[in-house]
Amino acid sequence: MSAETFLVKNFYLVFSQLAVGGFVVMVLIPKGVVNANFYRLMGGIYLLVGGLARCANLYLNEIPVTVFNFIGGLPNYESILVFCFVFAVLIYTLSRCFNFSVLSDIFFYIGSLLGVIWIIFSANQYFDVIQFSGGKSIITFQFLVSALLLGIVHTGMWFGHWYLVTPELPVSYLRRFNTVLLWTLIVSIVLFCVNMFLRSRTQEVVSFNFHFQLIFWMRLGIGFAGTLLLYFITWDCLRPKSVAKDELGATRAATGFLFIAIITVFLGEFCSRYLFLSMRFLF
Repeated sequence: MSAETFLVKNFYLVFSQLAVGGFVVMVLIPKGVVNANFYRLMGGIYLLVGGLARCANLYLNEIPVTVFNFIGGLPNYESILVFCFVFAVLIYTLSRCFNFSVLSDIFFYIGSLLGVIWIIFSANQYFDVIQFSGGKSIITFQFLVSALLLGIVHTGMWFGHWYLVTPELPVSYLRRFNTVLLWTLIVSIVLFCVNMFLRSRTQEVVSFNFHFQLIFWMRLGIGFAGTLLLYFITWDCLRPKSVAKDELGATRAATGFLFIAIITVFLGEFCSRYLFLSMRFLF
């Protein structure tokens, strides 16, 4: 595998999971809490992210990235799923722009279902790569958890900005995003521990050199420890005592720390996929 293909695969895995996870977790926002502009913005963002993942998918299938191929380049089932997800998000976003609420609701659930199937199918492509027994079920679950982790921190950050647009929004909704972030991060850490235990019992694994050790500790120090620290800082900003003093200031501060959490989660997931593709083991 060339270095360029390796990087595109890494990019494809992370961005596909971000697009799906970010789109799906919008279900945490009850209807009518925010106006249609928020959903238009989020639809446009995840349409862009999904489109970039589609371009990476074309590259990995050795298909030139053109407008015609973007629509018609469907050499395998995964390519079909990528295109169908992007198309569903496109229809969702357009229906939000023209206030077709019924159509947007339908395509939200269609897009969410297609996205989950896409992530599961993407994980299936690596069944023969991983080096331990039981990896088939673990890799599928880990890809889904990673999608949720990437999505919750990204959509949560954008939702936090909406408190500037609608200051009367209940703080409980932003707390909900932060709570889901914590539990998703805990599940991700537990999966990491399980994978490391299985690795310790597996023979003939790729050994850690200095380069891999550096990426490994970035995964732990930035992806896990850094994100966990930012959760507690955000929790402190959103606790009732802080909100009572300055509600708008509390939500603004929490949103700022969620923005930093995007960076730590992104770096952690990129490091995880890098080690996975390099060492054929889950991290």
